[in-house]
Amino acid sequence: MHIFDRLKSMLQGLNSAPSSETDVAPTQATSAETPARNQAEALILVHHIDAAGNELQAPDMIAGIIGDEIHLPDVSIAGYHLVKIDGLTRWFTAPQARIILTYERQTGQPVWAYAYDIDQRQLIGLPTMTRGPLGTAYEVTAPTVAGFKLLRSVGDLTGEYTTTSKTVLFFYRNQSWRQTDLSTGFVQIRTVTRVFPYPGATTTNYPTSLQPGSVYKTYMRVQLNDDTTWVTIGDNQWIPESQVQLTNGNQLIPKLPLGYRTRNKHQVQQTGRVSFVPGKQVHTYLEPYGRYLTTVTDGERVTLTERLVDDNRVVWYRLQNRGYLPGRYLTDLDPSDFLF
Repeated sequence: MHIFDRLKSMLQGLNSAPSSETDVAPTQATSAETPARNQAEALILVHHIDAAGNELQAPDMIAGIIGDEIHLPDVSIAGYHLVKIDGLTRWFTAPQARIILTYERQTGQPVWAYAYDIDQRQLIGLPTMTRGPLGTAYEVTAPTVAGFKLLRSVGDLTGEYTTTSKTVLFFYRNQSWRQTDLSTGFVQIRTVTRVFPYPGATTTNYPTSLQPGSVYKTYMRVQLNDDTTWVTIGDNQWIPESQVQLTNGNQLIPKLPLGYRTRNKHQVQQTGRVSFVPGKQVHTYLEPYGRYLTTVTDGERVTLTERLVDDNRVVWYRLQNRGYLPGRYLTDLDPSDFLF
C-alpha cells in the first residue's frame, strides 16, 4: 500500500465516530485539539525534495477550510522513494502552511566485473561489484592481477546505474607469454622428454619422461618472451617444442584390413542431401574409420565421387574434396542408390 494511502487510513480511523453507545464521548481536551470550522480558507504547499534540498517537481497545492481534514496528494516519483515527512497535521490549522516530503534516490542494479585468463579460459580472482543510486555515473577500472597483463575488455566501462545489471569482462594473459595458438595437432617425440607443469618451468614432479617415437595430441602452443616455444599435451602438462616434430597422427589410428578399400569400391557421379540433426553438423573422415577431416551441415546438398562397402557391410561415400561420410547420413541420392 502506498504511504499516503496508509496515512489516510490512519487519519480516517482516528476521526471515525463512536461505534456504539458504550464508546466514551470525546473529552473537552480532545475537542479542543480539533480546530473549529470557521469557514476561513486555508492553503498548504506540499514540497517534494531530495536529501540535498533540491525540488524534484513543482509543489502541490492543497486548498481547504480551517478545521477540515487534510488529504495528501498521491505522488510517485520515478527512481525515488519517500523517507521523511515534515509539517504534516491532521487538519487545516492555519491560512497558510507547508508540508515537506523528502525522497531518497533508489539504488540501481549492480555492475559486475570479471577477470579472465584468455588462454586458460578461467577466472583469475573474485568478481567485483559496484552499486549506486539510479541515474548516477559509474566507472569500472581493470583490477591488477599479479603475473598477468591486461589485453582488452568487453562491456561498458562507464555509464549510469539503471534498473538492469551490467557486466564487464577483462581479459588477461600471463605476462611471460608473448603469443599463443589454440589450434590442435599432433607431435612426435624426438628425444627423451620431461613433462613440466607450465611453460618455462625448469623443475617438475612428473616422474615419467616421454619416449622417442611416441605421438601426442597438442591443445595449445605458447611462445614465451625468452623466444622459447612450448606445447601442451594435457592439463598442466607442457613440453618444449624443440624436442618434438609435427606429425599427422596416423600412428594413433588403428590399421584397418585392406579388404574394405577394394571390396565393392566404385567411382560414382551422384549428389545427395546430408541427413543428420536439424541445424547441426556431422563429421566427415579422411578415410573410413579414420581421422576427422571436416564437417557438413544437415540439409546440405553434396557431390559424391566414390561409394564403397566395408567388411561390416557399412556403406561409405566420398564427398568431393571433403572426405568420407557413412551412407546412413545421406538421402535424396541422384541418381538413386543401388545394391551390391
